[in-house]
Amino acid sequence: MRTRALAPAHQDKPSRVRQRAPVSTPSRGEITVVVADDDEQVGPALAALLDQEPDFRVVGRVTNGDDALAVARDQRAALVITDVRMPGGGPELVRRLVALPHGPVVVGCSAQADSATWTRLLAAGGSAYLLKGRVAGELPALLRRCMQGELVVAVPGAPGVVRRLFSG
Repeated sequence: MRTRALAPAHQDKPSRVRQRAPVSTPSRGEITVVVADDDEQVGPALAALLDQEPDFRVVGRVTNGDDALAVARDQRAALVITDVRMPGGGPELVRRLVALPHGPVVVGCSAQADSATWTRLLAAGGSAYLLKGRVAGELPALLRRCMQGELVVAVPGAPGVVRRLFSG
């Protein structure tokens, strides 16, 4: 059974960014994944990379937000990796995905490193924000951390932005 509980990311100051509790995976230890990216090279590359990992199984590859929501719902995907700027993507898609009854972990992936983009995605319920082209070799490990409930932001300068958000 999957855990849906959310714990505050920071106890001292209120925040809309939340940290997820670890998500339990099916008994075989398999993490089912939907890859949602409209880039004809990136989407297939992400899917191929994850298909090489013994604990990931790509159950869908789509190119827009509506299809991402439908496939994630129908396949009860544990994890959705979504391009932030594809048609129907972004924070609204993240909100719709995390509201599904099985509450998948949602990871935003983009070439955009600006703090406004990644903070909106995390505030919408995303568990990670990863920059395309910078995390390929680390991707499976970063995704496993997300599945354990960690909030992952792999963007240069992110620690400074987070410190400023929580400073008085």
